[in-house]
Amino acid sequence: MTLFKCPRCGATSSSDWICKCGFPMEIVPERLIWSVDEREPSIWRYKSLLPHAERVVSLGEGLTDLRRIDGVLVKDETRNPTGSYVDRGSSVMMSSSNIVIGELEFLQDVTISLASYLIASGKEVRVIVNPEEVDVSELLYLSQLNIPISFDIREARASYENPFMIEGFKTIAYELYEFKGKFDGVVIPSESGILAYGIIKGFRELEEMGLMKMPQVYLAHYSGIRGEFIEFLKSLGARTMSLDTKDVMESLIKLAELGIYVKPISAMAYSAASRLGSEYVALLTGSSMRRWRNLNSFAPLTELQRRILEVMRDGEEMTAYQIWRLVGGATLQGVYKALLKLSRMGLVSSERKLYKRRTKRVYRLVTSANRL
Repeated sequence: MTLFKCPRCGATSSSDWICKCGFPMEIVPERLIWSVDEREPSIWRYKSLLPHAERVVSLGEGLTDLRRIDGVLVKDETRNPTGSYVDRGSSVMMSSSNIVIGELEFLQDVTISLASYLIASGKEVRVIVNPEEVDVSELLYLSQLNIPISFDIREARASYENPFMIEGFKTIAYELYEFKGKFDGVVIPSESGILAYGIIKGFRELEEMGLMKMPQVYLAHYSGIRGEFIEFLKSLGARTMSLDTKDVMESLIKLAELGIYVKPISAMAYSAASRLGSEYVALLTGSSMRRWRNLNSFAPLTELQRRILEVMRDGEEMTAYQIWRLVGGATLQGVYKALLKLSRMGLVSSERKLYKRRTKRVYRLVTSANRL
């Protein structure tokens, strides 16, 4: 039986996801023994440290890219299946609980992620959209999933602040430990603070297992916005940072030029990490722009993009380096940018493959691209 515990007041329950004091419960692990299934390229490589799954519902979430951008170490959560870190929690939630959801009220990333995983689990769902508040690109993305949509004016809610989401979010800490090892700290975009708490829980579990010391956690947080949960995170040792709007917008543009579309609060995390030092990790969470691939589908292909599609005609999966060697006359960085745009246009698919302890991203031509 799963036991839930409130991180603030300590109350326990076997059924309540939200404590009477108003805080989301967390799952108390039965045991903490570090174990990794290196053959599994998703968060379920840490299956022994996650809640029991009746049937794993996974779309390949997790193992997101960890790389440097202008000297800043970033963890790119926009690379998840629906472009959001929420996918980690949705996978755990759909795998670990006999949840019955008939309707989801639209709340951007949360609803899109949950709806995608509900479909993957074979369940039916209808999304309720407030026409006065919905982002058009998000609505178009939902329509591509063939999810029934109803319009109504009501307060937007979706299941987000719950122990299963927190368990999914903690895998970000696990991945940082497994694939990076030593680093000074992490800067986390924080609005409600739930994502940050999940990551902190993961670090605390790693510390309890004797694998690492708790790194310094910074919350990229809008100044003037206060909340009980943010204050609670600060009591656990987290620090808050808020930067000048100009710095944030410059980072937002820099990341967009590289094809990484993030929320301003993520750009704030990137800016903060650049000030803190090279061994601080900036967590990047996505914006709605990264989903709407077909917005660029009518743009003419560049010469480099056409050459890349040509060398991929045989349908074999290839790394960016292999493609670069074949196209000739281009820089490796140029090939990466072209592949990213082709992916967003729906002409090329990509996935991570495990080779021993390292992951490599491989690309494959989408069947419909053969008609170009």
